[in-house]
Amino acid sequence: MLYVIIILIILVLFLFVRLLLLKKELKRITKAMKNNPSYDHMNMDFIDKDLQKMITEVNNLYDQIMQVKAECKDDERKIKDSISMISHDMRTPLTSVIGYLQVAQRSDNAEEKNANIEIALERARYLNDLVNDFFDISLIESEKTEVDIEKVNLSEIICEEILAASPEIDKKGIEPLFEQSERDVYIRADRKKLSRIIQNLLSNAVKYSEKRLEFRIEDSDPSKVSLKLITDCSEKIDTDKVFDRFYQNDSSRTKGGAGLGLYICKSFIEMMDGSISAKQDGNSFEILLTFLKPED
Repeated sequence: MLYVIIILIILVLFLFVRLLLLKKELKRITKAMKNNPSYDHMNMDFIDKDLQKMITEVNNLYDQIMQVKAECKDDERKIKDSISMISHDMRTPLTSVIGYLQVAQRSDNAEEKNANIEIALERARYLNDLVNDFFDISLIESEKTEVDIEKVNLSEIICEEILAASPEIDKKGIEPLFEQSERDVYIRADRKKLSRIIQNLLSNAVKYSEKRLEFRIEDSDPSKVSLKLITDCSEKIDTDKVFDRFYQNDSSRTKGGAGLGLYICKSFIEMMDGSISAKQDGNSFEILLTFLKPED
């Protein structure tokens, strides 16, 4: 009986000492967490294995917190950069519009007045395109863009948009080539967004292409249609970044635009379950788009 009592006393003492040690380590953990504003990894030299596992989870949580903070800082930087770029890109054409209208107002020569008004109108249209781009971006980023998928004639849309862009294309001295223009090729798409995609592709092609602007359709695959836009471009283009928001190969921004066109294309085509990619081989620059075929 005496041995039993001794064993119980030893056991109680052991548990009591262990409890004191655990309490001491918990206090150390609490103090370490309070004095850790930078979320550095906590020391794991604890006696109890369960405490070690807990600290491992705490350290993992710290890693997640730091990742979220880094992402927030990156998003904040992108927002500031976006505001700066938007302000710059809108201020320049707006100043031009006001300037040319003021010149036209003071001019007594009818021909000179009309020429200045025409330039002002051209800059105003450019400004309107910028506003439309920024509006599309706001809808894309807020995930409020609605998609109305239907059966659309891809060849027809391309022909319509080439015709609409013909003044700018002719001014650049480019002869567009689209051999499949008279063959109907249908895809699953949102008609308005598809038109916007082709518009943006043509706008970029006119800005950067020197002479070549060619559309090619490949529809031999039973489930999808591929569309290639091939242009010539002597400038080296970063094909990994070309679809990024505000990316411009022309860092001086002398060719106009806010670097949103291809970003909008990518966003819209992915909403329609398609894909878009780019590659450059020497002076040949190619954008490849894929669309799903209609089920019927």
